Amino acid sequence: MKIQEKQKQCSRNRIIQGLFNLGSTWAAIFVPVVIIIMGFIIPLGDARTRSYILKLANTDFGKVFLLLMISLPIWYGLKQILTILHHFKISPKRENFLAYGIALAWTLHAIYILFVRV
Repeated sequence: MKIQEKQKQCSRNRIIQGLFNLGSTWAAIFVPVVIIIMGFIIPLGDARTRSYILKLANTDFGKVFLLLMISLPIWYGLKQILTILHHFKISPKRENFLAYGIALAWTLHAIYILFVRV
């Protein structure tokens, strides 16, 4: 009985850990690109550049990219916040529930804003 419970917990931890790792990789690769686009290309570009970016953001591919850009870094960031809190010997009650809950709520809100709301 204990072995089955341990296997369920281990598989659930692999999924959550995978989201944290994917979020860190995503943030490392795509956040600098988005910062360059938002910081330099959009303000210094002409109207055509802005309209192309808005057209891309209204496609399905653009919405999926925005969803990943919004939700994956928060999974990574919350794990890092928990790591910093543990480093300073601060252990909030239900820390995993808080971290996973906030990250899941953030992701569901992004899905709602991008895909459900018209």
